[in-house]
Amino acid sequence: MLERYRTRDLPQGLEPLSEMALDFRWTWNHRADELWNQLDPVLWKLTRNPWLILQTVSVAHLNALAQNGDFLARVAEMHNLWNQEDHAPNWYNQHFARSALRKVAYFSMEFGLSEALPIYAGGLGILAGDHLKSAEDLGVPVVGVGLLFQKGYFRQVVNAQGEQIESYPYNDPDSLPISPLRGATGQWVRIPIPLPGRTLILRVWQVRLGTTTLYLLDSNDPVNTPIDRGITGELYEGGREMRLVQEIVLGIGGYRVLHALGVDANVLHINEGHPAFAILERAHNWMVREKIPDFHHALHVTRAGNIFTTHTPVPAGFDSFDPALFHQYFTVYQKEWNLTDKELLALGRKNPDDMTEPFNMALLAISGSGFVNGVSRIHGEVSRKIFSPQFERWPIDEVPVTHITNGIHTLSWDSLLSDVFWTDKVPKRRMHRDGSSEPVREVLETSDEALWDLRMKNRIVMLEGVQRHLLRQKSVRGEGTPLPFLDPNALYIGLARRFTSYKRPNLLLFDHERLLSILSHADRPVRIFVAGKAHPQDTEGKNFIQEWVHFASDPRSHGTVFFLSDYDMNVARTLVGGIDLWVNCPRRPWEASGTSGMKVLVNGGLNCSVRDGWWEEGYRPQVGWAIGDGVPFENSTRDRLDAEDLYRILEQEVIPDFYKRDDRGIPGRWISRVRESMATLTPVFSTDRMVREYLERAYLPAAELFEARQANGGALARSIDSWKEHLDRNWEGIRFGAETVLEGPEGIRIECPVWLGEIAPEEVRVEVFAAPLEGEAPFRKAMDLVKNLAGARNGFIFGVTVPGKRPAGHYTLRVVPFHEMVKVPLEYGRILWQR
Repeated sequence: MLERYRTRDLPQGLEPLSEMALDFRWTWNHRADELWNQLDPVLWKLTRNPWLILQTVSVAHLNALAQNGDFLARVAEMHNLWNQEDHAPNWYNQHFARSALRKVAYFSMEFGLSEALPIYAGGLGILAGDHLKSAEDLGVPVVGVGLLFQKGYFRQVVNAQGEQIESYPYNDPDSLPISPLRGATGQWVRIPIPLPGRTLILRVWQVRLGTTTLYLLDSNDPVNTPIDRGITGELYEGGREMRLVQEIVLGIGGYRVLHALGVDANVLHINEGHPAFAILERAHNWMVREKIPDFHHALHVTRAGNIFTTHTPVPAGFDSFDPALFHQYFTVYQKEWNLTDKELLALGRKNPDDMTEPFNMALLAISGSGFVNGVSRIHGEVSRKIFSPQFERWPIDEVPVTHITNGIHTLSWDSLLSDVFWTDKVPKRRMHRDGSSEPVREVLETSDEALWDLRMKNRIVMLEGVQRHLLRQKSVRGEGTPLPFLDPNALYIGLARRFTSYKRPNLLLFDHERLLSILSHADRPVRIFVAGKAHPQDTEGKNFIQEWVHFASDPRSHGTVFFLSDYDMNVARTLVGGIDLWVNCPRRPWEASGTSGMKVLVNGGLNCSVRDGWWEEGYRPQVGWAIGDGVPFENSTRDRLDAEDLYRILEQEVIPDFYKRDDRGIPGRWISRVRESMATLTPVFSTDRMVREYLERAYLPAAELFEARQANGGALARSIDSWKEHLDRNWEGIRFGAETVLEGPEGIRIECPVWLGEIAPEEVRVEVFAAPLEGEAPFRKAMDLVKNLAGARNGFIFGVTVPGKRPAGHYTLRVVPFHEMVKVPLEYGRILWQR
């Protein structure tokens, strides 16, 4: 594919800037910041978009820089460094070059790579962007697929009355750091997909992150109808029909892009249920390639290589579509896929026979994947409960949803000063990434003085950024009043997130008078920065914003609370770079993971949060504070209890620890927490660790299983199909006899006769099972085939010795399917209990 055409010529020596401006590694390489800042410091601070800067900078300034030897040397140095990175051995190639994995296709509705490419709404997109960045750092072969939204998510203006006003500026592709994807002869790559009565043409763009590519689909082609050009208009807005069409474009169109480009991805990773139609298109693609008409067989082959990550903590959060609407758009695909209407709808239904049940994207994803995970330990538990109806008679603990806890790309979220600090302390770790989650000894050995100096300087830089934002915010409102003094020695609390009820962004406002008391202490000044958007249809969320703005404008709180409008990656980076305390107050267990608090770790900020999502795993008294007692939310009483605990923590622990200084002027207890948090939590809650975990637990096994199933035209998958059909026909013939139980010093010996009918003993496992004791996992152990049952056909005595620490009555027996190449119960959920 050809690179993007250049919109202007650059003087000799500056030519590499065009290539570098289109390589998103500048989002995490602070040395590149100096180049763009020198080209246009104002535009760089406002947009963080080097491609836009190259198009607007004057010829005279470019010519002057072309005569600046130091600038030319820095351009050449950075360009050479990136070229060296592209060809240097990476962690993945050093350890897994001979693995079965060829490439991972990572699909997501949104990607948050930079504020210069505003096609994200929040945490899901930021996570997707950080995933690609760490994949590039580690060398894991990943290609991204998403949508190029013309307007993306709304931009926020908050007026003096606290009312949120939504704005939808156009994302001019020519000003974005992206390239049209062009074919070998220079033509723009376009992908056709069928819609009812018409064909939609999708243009393809590419985003580069070193050797990693993100492909973006765009319906805004003049050959499409005006309505169809707007399909990729706005993110997460419009009705159900628009959402369905967007997800068709993402899943089906996205997979057809990869096929057209010859991208050989043997693992498909869908980030949330939005792209799940890619599962169907992948199966169809395999059908066509292998010339096999059976869609179900193709799905059995390809699902082995599919990964589904769910981020949703409540069933209502999954997209679902009315059967009539679904049928309207999928009639043409049913014919391509050789499926009946009922067969297709059954892939996204709990009850295939209920013709009124909506089609659920999460159910499609779980029925078409070989690995399913939530994004934190608690969220894994929540997800197992959500999906348990799909696995009837299986204990919730065995519902096949695991967890891989989210992380953040630390190099994208560290401040310039923190980057210098980490590079100085652990240069090899920073330059040679390996996804290690071990504590950083060099940080643990850092002096109090060095850490406090870093924190003070980070706070000052943050305040400079906040001041610029507030001045611009005032200009938008037409206000000319001067800004209050931002005391660099005060304690700064950050509270920034999506404004919606379950996140409780107003918990600190539960008792206005008590919060005013905290803020009005003359000797221990406290300041609060608040930021976040409410969905345009979330009236309650908008009211939360208004309450904060009204509180901030109260004369009694003047100069202590600031609402920063239009929360985006730039505002987030400013805050997490210098904030002292990050507060998060979700209703447990509805915070799937949460990553905003992770972003302060690398910069020495501390967390005070409800023990939900990632903080349940990260919290220890040595690294921060926990709000509440860990009890799940039940009613508004919990809000009151958690608010009181938050006030208590601030009054009795946070503020005293921050202001209790030794004879050096250093808050010893505070810095002790900073040191422990930076050294132990930063490497754990990073996307380097997360991507490595996906690779080792999901990608590599999925690639191996897919390759095994697809070999010889899917011969293994056909044998698995035959095995399932055989068990289905004969499952009702299995029965248990009366067991014998003998308790002894070595434990409890259980033996039981089992008649398997027409099923061979190697096709199933007879197991003993006991429900989990407090704080433990369920007990599950395969029984041994002791002997054939005398005088019986296919009857056997099975036996096992189990621990005697619990009564024999706690144990029960069961029969489950067994095949080394099948994931039970994810792919085959039969189970027979003794009682």
